[in-house]
Amino acid sequence: MPSNRQETVFIWSAWHWSPTSSTPDAIPPPLLSYDSDTVMQKILALNSSISAIFENPSIQQKFMAYWKAAAKAELLGGKVMANAPDSVRKAEAGAVSLGLREIVRIYHVESDYYSWSYERRALRMNAPSINHLCKTLFFENTRHTTPAKNNDILAKNNSKYYAVIVQYAAKLNTTKLTNFVRALSNGSKKNYNLRVASEKESDEYTGFKTGGVTPFGMTRNVPVILSRAILNLTPRVFYLGCGHVEWKIACPVDDFVHATGCFVADLE
Repeated sequence: MPSNRQETVFIWSAWHWSPTSSTPDAIPPPLLSYDSDTVMQKILALNSSISAIFENPSIQQKFMAYWKAAAKAELLGGKVMANAPDSVRKAEAGAVSLGLREIVRIYHVESDYYSWSYERRALRMNAPSINHLCKTLFFENTRHTTPAKNNDILAKNNSKYYAVIVQYAAKLNTTKLTNFVRALSNGSKKNYNLRVASEKESDEYTGFKTGGVTPFGMTRNVPVILSRAILNLTPRVFYLGCGHVEWKIACPVDDFVHATGCFVADLE
């Protein structure tokens, strides 16, 4: 005879284990065992299906309308930021200063997030595809020469450092990046060699640790370069770090470009 005893069991979702109250007899047999290969295949299939759905322009419009309503509701609710560390609040303040706070969404993800596949990360934040997952890389021009007239090493068209936003799933072409930066000031080729800056330099200029670097709320006014491929996302939102390795922020692409005045370049 089936038991009526209620107990808490854990059922695996796409991104974490979650408790649910159920009778043992009511648990579907497939959930009683864990096959990582099978689960991964289901995640890949689900992610592919979601990406296909978002190719519909009507769905994209509805998504963006929902997005902005949800962003505002989360801000008013205050729960997301209730336990946010100072570095995340610093990034949030950056969004406020840009006039973007009401349309960005902030997420607190699991501590093992970076051990997950891109597909699982996308599902965790309800991102439309893995291509929407982005990161901010802090680059240094190791051959930078500062103009004597202003002594500004962060001059937008001739900066020693740039915050470069790219997709996780894409490969950054550093030659294109170097050529783009050189063209900004029409400088001599010998004065340009861009590479990822040291962690110490990144900390000093952005104010954020590795894994949490974000263009929102950087300590110094570092020029930002956005990969042109991000403008082709559908829907046009992108997800990236938010000041701490376990926190993420997402923003509509067009609003970000307009508010920051960032450069847009072909980096693939």
